Amino acid sequence: MKLRTFLATVVTGAALAATGPTPAVAETPGTPHKTAAHCYVDSNGTLHCANGASDLRSQPYFRAPVVSRLDSTYSYFSCWTEGDPHSGGNDIWYYTDGDDGGHGFLPAQRVFTPQDPMPGMYHC
Repeated sequence: MKLRTFLATVVTGAALAATGPTPAVAETPGTPHKTAAHCYVDSNGTLHCANGASDLRSQPYFRAPVVSRLDSTYSYFSCWTEGDPHSGGNDIWYYTDGDDGGHGFLPAQRVFTPQDPMPGMYHC
């Protein structure tokens, strides 16, 4: 009886090992993962933080025209303001320069801050 239990345990363990590690659960596309890693406000009130790609708008509203694009994954943001509510659970938008030379606002859900607005930043 003990030998049978031992063999069953060995076979089960070998089967589990052969399947490899449990795959990670993917995040929903378009939903950025918030992280505070390397996110700070400098002595000039400028936020430096990781971000997701986003269209920049002339005003902090989804109906405002797109004026630029932010494709980089770590950027600086000069100020914040209130605008349209977004899926980040607030109405905070950050202002920055786009990667194509324009500048505008993006919703805080695309900036991976630990809180919005970030303390020490200027209000636009």
